[in-house]
Amino acid sequence: MDHLFFSFDIPFESFSADHWWALATFFIFLSVIISISRKLSSARNLWLGRVISIFLSVTVLIFSWIHWRNGLFNYRVDLPLSICNLFALLAPLLFWQPHFKRFEVIYFLVICGTFQAMLTPDLYAGFPSYGYFKYWIVHGGLVILVIHHLLAFRLIPSAMGMVRTFGWLNVYLVLLIPLNLWLGSNYFYLMNKPINPSILDYFGPWPFYILICEIVAMGFFAIAYVPIIIGKKYINKTAKMASAI
Repeated sequence: MDHLFFSFDIPFESFSADHWWALATFFIFLSVIISISRKLSSARNLWLGRVISIFLSVTVLIFSWIHWRNGLFNYRVDLPLSICNLFALLAPLLFWQPHFKRFEVIYFLVICGTFQAMLTPDLYAGFPSYGYFKYWIVHGGLVILVIHHLLAFRLIPSAMGMVRTFGWLNVYLVLLIPLNLWLGSNYFYLMNKPINPSILDYFGPWPFYILICEIVAMGFFAIAYVPIIIGKKYINKTAKMASAI
């Protein structure tokens, strides 16, 4: 088992048993965290979020160290420059204190990007390798952390937040392009599509899929905003019923 854990040669197949078990485990942990957070005070919820954020950051660091010790660390693919890995590494800074405008950007990027990466994972290491656990801890943990902050601290994203997120996303991409060229890397898939099947396969060849992704990104942001609209209507309806009693 130890040998398998430190192996990076175990294949992963999307929608296999390993994939479904990872998603099931994610939803179980999500339900547990939501249930626990409802019973905690704001101060204790703050520390719950901090503990989760530290755990995600440490996971990225430990994975990088194991990968380096195994002689497998490749700066072209293993630097924490994807949004998911970057947010996980910086999670203690991003989530230490609730901050509305910062959370808006994180909410739309994580719900639209990280959650989509869970449904169509670009993963090369299957169970029970450390790469498999790192992928699901980082992606599932980020989504859990975002939903926890949304519910525990009532950080309700606004429609304008979609526009701000789109702006910051493009700033990130502009900075990442020269870095990809310098390193010969493909962070954020700006140079090529991922090898495993993904939604990008439907968007045409390079560079057209990048332009289409810009349009689709706003569509995804709008979809991520739908639960917020529904939640606001439910809260307003509940408030009106309470005031009428």
